[in-house]
Amino acid sequence: MHNASQESLFDYCAAESVASVVDGFNGTIMCYGQTGSGKTFSMTGSTANFKYRGIIPRAISKIFSEVGGRFDTQITVKISYVEIYNELLFDMLSGCPPHEQTGTDIHVQDDNKGEVHLKGLTMVHCKSEEEALNALFEGEQNRTVADNAINKTSSRSHAIFTIHLESRSTIETSEKVIHSRLSLVDLAGSERTKKTGA
Repeated sequence: MHNASQESLFDYCAAESVASVVDGFNGTIMCYGQTGSGKTFSMTGSTANFKYRGIIPRAISKIFSEVGGRFDTQITVKISYVEIYNELLFDMLSGCPPHEQTGTDIHVQDDNKGEVHLKGLTMVHCKSEEEALNALFEGEQNRTVADNAINKTSSRSHAIFTIHLESRSTIETSEKVIHSRLSLVDLAGSERTKKTGA
């Protein structure tokens, strides 16, 4: 998809996975590639022009659009945002800024169902698209960036933005709660350190 628009990229790579999360399925969309190849632009886009918004803001918009149309289901949306830098985990939505975090406060744990959870990670309850976008922008401000030989504002970390959904029927009170999540992953550059001088 050379020179594809942000909209066509989302429709081709992400729209189906995003829609299925509202139906109770887990999904992951991951950007992988060399520094300067446009991973972060594809995932978050640009605030300069609405048409340049990336996969994450488009996913947020689609999820809230889907949620708003489900009158027989109560759906709770929560957001988490974690950065992995130098093999340490940093909470991008914590009240404590990342530079004051130790990177060891979040622990990876398996539950009795075999699902992986990050214990200690902040989960922000969002009632609207605007609140979810604010959480995204807040997290983006906290990401670790640095210049290198290829990119002046390169993301030097892996980032995982996760949308957690909790769905329950408003008609059948005996129905169980369905948990699903969409993980949107922006990986750091995959090239050799020697090439970038990073």
